[in-house]
Amino acid sequence: MPLPCLLLFLESTSAKVASLALGSLLGLTDYADGLLARRLRKKSFLGALLDPVADKIFITSVFLILSYLKYVSYPLVFLLIFRELIVALMRSLFPEDLRVVGIARLKTLLQMLFAGIIISVNTFFPSFSHLSDYLLAAVVFISYLSAIPYFYRFSKALFSKPVVLFAFLRSFSTLFYPMSLLILFPNSGKLFFIPIIALNLYFFRNGLAKVIPFRKKGENFLYFLAALGGIAEYLIRAELYFSLILVLVISLYKDGLKSAKIIWDILRLR
Repeated sequence: MPLPCLLLFLESTSAKVASLALGSLLGLTDYADGLLARRLRKKSFLGALLDPVADKIFITSVFLILSYLKYVSYPLVFLLIFRELIVALMRSLFPEDLRVVGIARLKTLLQMLFAGIIISVNTFFPSFSHLSDYLLAAVVFISYLSAIPYFYRFSKALFSKPVVLFAFLRSFSTLFYPMSLLILFPNSGKLFFIPIIALNLYFFRNGLAKVIPFRKKGENFLYFLAALGGIAEYLIRAELYFSLILVLVISLYKDGLKSAKIIWDILRLR
């Protein structure tokens, strides 16, 4: 994802075309991977964990970049990623009950397709760039529509399985960290890439929830501290810098390195 996203920052049309080509290649290979796995019945445990994560990383990275470049309005991007956060959390609580449904695959395809259309419109037809928000609004509507089966299955699993109330509430408290990253993103300035990296690593670690609990009790304090530090720094200095550096360090260590270790253990054992 870094290369096609970086190409969007270049002014030349050829760079935008290259970004579209690379992004399309990523989307097509992602679709082909899932299609071949189902048709050939070659599903793997690691693939089942990472396939939904890859989609979320793609969508989060692209649409946050598009909002930073002023291609689309940020509130719509916020709603889009908020949906992904809620569904990711529900799936981490009941991974077996909330497997990927067919409409969700269609949703991801449309998200990728509309991202390409928005880039194309702003590159080749700038006079129609005002239509980008309408396109994104359609994507947001479809995304929430596709989440209905997850909400239904989640409510069904919640009432049919014994769940410790405190553990349930503590799981939802983990949303404070990614939500703070989303809220602070428009004010991150030249360090805009840090919230994007942190959110992607959040999704990555969340995708491994089947193997290991997403947040251990001792870890929650660090994430809470990082989020609170960002809010405090913005209120005091009206800009973000030191808190974002702290977020990056914590995210790379707690989510990045630990997730890589889990992946290594899965590959080694299987």
